[in-house]
Amino acid sequence: MFAPADHLAVPSVGHRLRRNVFALQSERFLPDESQLQSLLGLNVESPVADILRSALFNPIEELICNRGKRVRGQLVTLGCRLFGDCGELPSTVCEKCRICAEVVELIHAGSLIVDDIEDGSRTRRGQPALHIRYGMALALNAGNWLYFWPFQLLKQLRLPIDKMTFASERYHQTLLRAHFGQALDLGTRVDAIPRCQIEDVCLTSMRLKTGALMGFALLLGGLAAGAPKKALSVIDEFGSDLGVALQMFDDLGNVTGKCSSAKKYEDLLLNRPSWVWACAARTADNQQYGEFVAAVKRLPDATVLEAWMERHQLMNVGRESARRHLDLAFHKLRGKLDAHFIRWSSSVLDELKALGEGIAVAYE
Repeated sequence: MFAPADHLAVPSVGHRLRRNVFALQSERFLPDESQLQSLLGLNVESPVADILRSALFNPIEELICNRGKRVRGQLVTLGCRLFGDCGELPSTVCEKCRICAEVVELIHAGSLIVDDIEDGSRTRRGQPALHIRYGMALALNAGNWLYFWPFQLLKQLRLPIDKMTFASERYHQTLLRAHFGQALDLGTRVDAIPRCQIEDVCLTSMRLKTGALMGFALLLGGLAAGAPKKALSVIDEFGSDLGVALQMFDDLGNVTGKCSSAKKYEDLLLNRPSWVWACAARTADNQQYGEFVAAVKRLPDATVLEAWMERHQLMNVGRESARRHLDLAFHKLRGKLDAHFIRWSSSVLDELKALGEGIAVAYE
C-alpha cells in the first residue's frame, strides 16, 4: 500500500518533456558492467556480474518493463515545468528531470515488490508478482535494493553541494515517512481502534505511506528546474495532499473492484486502515458502525456488506469527500504560490489538475 494505483488509466501530461521522460527505458538506469566494477571492485573476468544479473537485475527489469502509467514520473515533469520557462526547457534541465523521474519510479517499483509480499498479493499488473515468480528471498532483496540504488542516480544530477545535501536529506526523509506509514498500515487492526480515532489513523497512514513519495516527486522536479526553496516546500506539501487524495480513490477502487478485480476487498479482508473504513466510522452511529464491522467480518461473502454500503451510500460519501480533498489541495497550492510571489506556470497547473481529475474518474 506504500504505492497504490500504478496501473491507473490516467492521461499522460507534460507534453514538452514527454519525449524525453516518458519514452525512457528504466533499464538504462540499472548498473552496467563498468558501474559494477567500480562499485564492487570487480575485475572484468569475474562471474559475479552474471550472477547479479540473474538474481537481481533481470527480476527488476521484468517489473519495470511491465510498467504502469508512471504517475509519479509525470509529477516530476510537472514539478519541473511548473517553475520552468514557458518555452522548451534547456536540454540540461530535461536530462536532470529525466533522472529525477527514474529515481522516483525506481523507488516506487521497489515499494510495489515489498507491498505485494506484505499483502500476500499474487499478481501485479496482470502478471505473477515477483515473489511468486522468483521466490520470496530474491524478490525481497530486489525490492529493498531499489530503495537504495536510486540515491546513486541522484549523483548524476551534479548539483551544487548545498542542493545535493538538501536532495539527500529529503530522499532519506521520504523513505522514513513511507515506512512509518507502512508500519501503521501493517500494524493496525482497524476494527480494534475506537471509532472516534479511526479517521485520524487512516489519514495519517495515507499521508505517510503514499503522500511522502508524491511530494518528493514534485520536489525533485522543482529542484531540477532551479525553483526557490520556498516553492519546493509548497509543492512538497501539495504532493502529499495529492497523494492522500490518490489513496482515497484507490481505497474506494479496492472495494468496487475498479482498481483490480483480483484485489477486491483486500484492504477490508486484511483489516487495514483505509478511506472506506474512515468514512464508515465518520458517518455511521455506534449501532450502524457495529453492523459495518460485523459485515466486514463475513467477507469474502460480501452480500451483507454491499447491502450496508448501498443503504448508507458509503461510496458516494467516500467519493465526495475525496474530491473535496483534491479540490482543496489545488486551492491551497495556488494560494501559497501567490502568497510567496513565486513565478509559476498557470498552464502547467491546469495539467496538474487534469492529472488529478484523471485519478478521480479512473474509479468512477
